[in-house]
Amino acid sequence: MKKQTYILLAILVVIGSAYYLVSKKPWRTAEKAANAFAVEDTASISKIFMANKRGEKVLLERLPNNTWLVNGKVPADFPKIQLLLSTLKQMQIQMPIPATMHNTAIGILASRGIKTEIYAGDKIIKTIYVGSETPDKTGTFMMLEGDNDAYSIHIPGFVGYLTPRFFITEIKWRNKLVFNYEAADIALLEIAYSKNKQESFTYEKSLFEQEKSLKSEAGAKIAADTQQVKILLHSFQNKYVEGYYDDSTFTQSERDSLFRLTPYCSIKLQSVQGKLHQLTFYEKPVGDRTKDRYDALGNERSIDPEKFYVRIDDINQIASIQEYAFRKIFAQLSGLRKR
Repeated sequence: MKKQTYILLAILVVIGSAYYLVSKKPWRTAEKAANAFAVEDTASISKIFMANKRGEKVLLERLPNNTWLVNGKVPADFPKIQLLLSTLKQMQIQMPIPATMHNTAIGILASRGIKTEIYAGDKIIKTIYVGSETPDKTGTFMMLEGDNDAYSIHIPGFVGYLTPRFFITEIKWRNKLVFNYEAADIALLEIAYSKNKQESFTYEKSLFEQEKSLKSEAGAKIAADTQQVKILLHSFQNKYVEGYYDDSTFTQSERDSLFRLTPYCSIKLQSVQGKLHQLTFYEKPVGDRTKDRYDALGNERSIDPEKFYVRIDDINQIASIQEYAFRKIFAQLSGLRKR
């Protein structure tokens, strides 16, 4: 009887151990190491190319100064680059895909997967197919090129899936910086108010330095408060939009409707090097995300006081800005006059 008890206990121990290895530490049963999909040395990555079956693609390239370009022409949003590199470094095999789900995972990767080529120099060091989330939404279907097996990939300690970090739309990778000028680098600044023309003005570097004057909308010279003008000029550093709109979130019809509206104001800035920026700001109607929906008298607002649409002519994009971030550059002539 004791012998049978010992045998039974031994069997239970074996079963329990097997269950623990499979359910708690599944990568130990996999043929691959936990970090088989990871890139340990992300500093060596020179470029990342992503594409899908719909013909969409994006190329991210590291420059010698450690900034990145999108498709060889657009400065990249560095925080998003950092997040992608961090993902490539940290992601691990959560578990092999069970046999009952494997064909489904392969189908997803074949039809909707994002082919991600990772380069060091001009050499591909790893090609990963990135799919959608696993049914429990804690992992992401992925497969290495040349392999026949799909895996659930995750980042230990992070609950969620990783597909949103591998996006292909160029505009979503674009740097959100629109102005970053020292005061001395601004040669020309025009701020025009469509509904309040008497507050419009032009700053010309040479005129201001020689006569401490601005020009009104009609072209008349206006003696300037030099301190207030300097404060304005120093406000054109590190100015970022909140986000860009792509065709899926702002259709051509919506763009056409926006451009028919009377702008709140427009800003034209030219640097001493000759680079020209032209931005047109439009009031944004109250929407579902508007926080301040009522004015001081309790009346419901029609215009969001905290957000603006902006048309950035030099890059032909529509973006959203937060009013508080641009408040200082929405200067008016009455506040810049010499008293």
